[in-house]
Amino acid sequence: MKKGVLEISLRPAAGQIKTQDTETALQRLLSALAPLLSLAISVSAILVALVEITRNDLEAYPVPLLAGLCVVLELLFIDVYRQHSRWDFQLLIVSALSLVFLLVLHALPEYVTGLQLNAVIHRSIFSIIFLLAAALPALVASIYYLLGATPRAEDLSRYPLLLIPPALIISLYFILIWQLVLHGYKTFDWSILLRPYFHTFTPEKYYILGDWPAWRVAEHLSVGIQNQVLGTGLLILLTSAISVPIGVGTGLYLSEYGSGWFGSFIRFITGSLRAISLLVLALAALTLANLFDNTPLEGLFRGTFNNGLNTLSSPGGSYLTASIILSILVIPVIVQVTEQGCRSLPPDLREGSLALGVSEETTLRRIVFPWALPNIITGWLLGCAEAAGCMTVLLFLAPPWHGDNGVGIFKQVTSLAYLVWDIYYGEPIFKSYMQTYQFEAGLLLLLITLVLGILSMLTKDLLAKKFRGG
Repeated sequence: MKKGVLEISLRPAAGQIKTQDTETALQRLLSALAPLLSLAISVSAILVALVEITRNDLEAYPVPLLAGLCVVLELLFIDVYRQHSRWDFQLLIVSALSLVFLLVLHALPEYVTGLQLNAVIHRSIFSIIFLLAAALPALVASIYYLLGATPRAEDLSRYPLLLIPPALIISLYFILIWQLVLHGYKTFDWSILLRPYFHTFTPEKYYILGDWPAWRVAEHLSVGIQNQVLGTGLLILLTSAISVPIGVGTGLYLSEYGSGWFGSFIRFITGSLRAISLLVLALAALTLANLFDNTPLEGLFRGTFNNGLNTLSSPGGSYLTASIILSILVIPVIVQVTEQGCRSLPPDLREGSLALGVSEETTLRRIVFPWALPNIITGWLLGCAEAAGCMTVLLFLAPPWHGDNGVGIFKQVTSLAYLVWDIYYGEPIFKSYMQTYQFEAGLLLLLITLVLGILSMLTKDLLAKKFRGG
């Protein structure tokens, strides 16, 4: 009888505990409702801003998202006072900014020009700026109050300010690559890699009624990017042949003998070369090509083409000229990595070699140089990728014949990077034939740079294991 009484008295107590737990969980959910809403809308606004970087057809979303941020921040402001008995006026400021951004964005036309801007700017640019400017502080505040407004919550809530900028760069990189791969894959055609582009008109003789001779213009057309692919490879080879000996030699000199004022001067010069604008280098390339006009060397630096009757100098520049100027970009990289690689040699290895009676030249050749070789190969391959993708120099050197006249050291320069630009801004007839393959050219260029980057990492690891023992 006592046992039954005990059971009856315990059952209501268990039910009361369960009810209290349910009420506590419900209260916690209600107290976190405003921060959760703010968190959801701010994250959505950031995602829309990231996607809008590569496309401008999402203009239906920024205004509602800014309106949602304005409302939920007001709710969070009231909820903070209810729970913590204090006013957080920063929430009001962000809410007011969201409202201002909303009104400005709503009033903007789809395309903005004027105000001495030599461009037409789409409204999505302002949408990205406004969304990020309003959503980032809202995200920080949402995390802070969602975690209980403690000192630890304050530290954790600042992480988005540190993580979102690199996440923005990475997401932009992958979105652009995805768009390039998507469009390039749809139009990819292996056959155009084996055909050069040319479009010429030649006189052709024919006969009327079997006896009467007459002339007509015959059109000869071939659509392909063979010369641009081969031209990119030739640019890489020539740039390497010029920059690697100079860069490695300079790096070895600076690491072994460049402790005086002359070494400091060389370091200053190489660092300054890296800071030169590409437009300045392009002008230097054009100046170099013009320098030898009406001289025996004109064909070497100008480049040549054949008009069907004679070989003439082109109005642009040759592969040799472009490679000389591109080497100015690559040499500082090779110098820096060579010097760093030599200086990373442990002093014990150098001193041990000299203590065994080995000369400094042999130590440099057999110990120092192999130790620095992984760095040198990495710098060289990255320099090759830069030479393959550089277009600014070729804008001043590539003539308007689209690589029709073949590929050679003293031929007119062209490349895949220049082709991407030329298809978009070239003459209408060239654009009509080649526009389909613009993304394919960009995809090939991306593959070349990715392969060179991957090779640089793999080669560095393999050579480090071979010459450094791990």
